[in-house]
Amino acid sequence: MDLPLDPHLFQLYLVAVVILILIPGPDFLLVLGRSLFDGRRAGWTAIGGITLGNFTHSTLAAAGISAVVAASPGLFQGLKTAGAAYLAFLGVKALLAARHHWKHHGAAGAVRQDSSLDARRIFTQALVTNLLNAKVILFYLAFLPQFVAPQLGHVALQMFIMGQMVAIIGGLYLLVIAAFAARAAARIAANRWFRAGVEALSGVIFLGFALRLFMTERKLV
Repeated sequence: MDLPLDPHLFQLYLVAVVILILIPGPDFLLVLGRSLFDGRRAGWTAIGGITLGNFTHSTLAAAGISAVVAASPGLFQGLKTAGAAYLAFLGVKALLAARHHWKHHGAAGAVRQDSSLDARRIFTQALVTNLLNAKVILFYLAFLPQFVAPQLGHVALQMFIMGQMVAIIGGLYLLVIAAFAARAAARIAANRWFRAGVEALSGVIFLGFALRLFMTERKLV
């Protein structure tokens, strides 16, 4: 069975997705931080949560539910506010962690070994960060449809397939980021000053992402 996709449009879409994925965002920062501070497995766990979030977004977009959210000013504003608040929470949390490492003398210690509790927390944190990102909904509703070929039919299936490409390509890219970051994890953990600086920078960037998300306008065209 042939996929109902226009080969030319699909190729252009893949190129565009790769370019967009290379632009750092909350998902990138979350995986980078978890891999640096908690090790490779923590990074993988975060990637799992983000991938599930992207899968959910593409499924909801294909089913038309995302369009309902985006079309409702109240629902969209609520989602946007919740997402911005959560990113701000992560930013403040990172700044407090930086303050803790800055104040306490001595080395920061070894990279933590992941417990099942930590894994669940990291997975949930990554999933919620992705699901509450209203900009992702706008991506699926404003950007992705430009590469759909209505004349081929099965529009919902086309959107679902292309949406999964975001999850797959994004997941592979984040795996590379996690691998490189994890290699530097031991060095980071041994230097409290550097770790405090990275935590502080992460906190400021998360707060910036929160502000940008909160300022996002509901434009679908």
